[in-house]
Amino acid sequence: MVIYPEKYSDVSISVSKENASNLRTPWARCKRCHPMGGHPVGHFTWGNALVRMSVLLALLLTLIAGWQLSLIGVAGANVRQSFHELPWTGEAGVSQSPRCASISPGYACTVGGYAAWLSHPSGWAWSDYGGSYPSRNTYGPHNCTLYVAYLLQESGITLSWSANATNWASEAVSNGAVVNPTPAVGSVAQWNSGHVAFVDAVTAHYILITSDNFQPYDVATMPGGFSDSFYIARNSPAMPDNFIHFATPVALLTAVLHAG
Repeated sequence: MVIYPEKYSDVSISVSKENASNLRTPWARCKRCHPMGGHPVGHFTWGNALVRMSVLLALLLTLIAGWQLSLIGVAGANVRQSFHELPWTGEAGVSQSPRCASISPGYACTVGGYAAWLSHPSGWAWSDYGGSYPSRNTYGPHNCTLYVAYLLQESGITLSWSANATNWASEAVSNGAVVNPTPAVGSVAQWNSGHVAFVDAVTAHYILITSDNFQPYDVATMPGGFSDSFYIARNSPAMPDNFIHFATPVALLTAVLHAG
């Protein structure tokens, strides 16, 4: 749970007449093919073949990207402006997950090697959301955006923007990500009141999230911050306001989520 908004919480090819002769080498020569009928049927060059292969590859990659996006919705969908409750075990439909016995002042509830990484943090996740931004206790820094950024970084994603947790959905949409009300494994759960978490599992009845948390208003409750992991029922008032989807292979996301 987070109370403070958190920061960093075509190619054309032409050949001149002068250069045309340079193509007439034994391996790149135009050859006419005479089938059994004896009629020429055009000519072949390695240059033309490579161009065609490049075009086909680009088309294939475009189709794959479109297929990935079609699984989770239409990019640029409107960001919901609702303000759902933040998740905690006192909220209807929210229960502690077996990942950790209770909220932890350390990193017992987190996944993906987060605790080990914090001993020597690096990359854009730390540059944008680490440093002086997290709160700290004897275990180390705590910040919801830092945890999510770390998992994205481990998944091979680099964000060109940074924002408070409150603005993650709108910033993501502005930068080409898909934002909608549909959860998916590996998506980022976002609450407009100022929290982000990682979606570890999704069923027809609930979602499973893990998150790190900036120090709450009531410092005595959990000074310096904490990590948590909850089941959230689909009909709970604490369901996230938005889910942010980045195009990442599911196999890679699964490997990150279960790295420990």
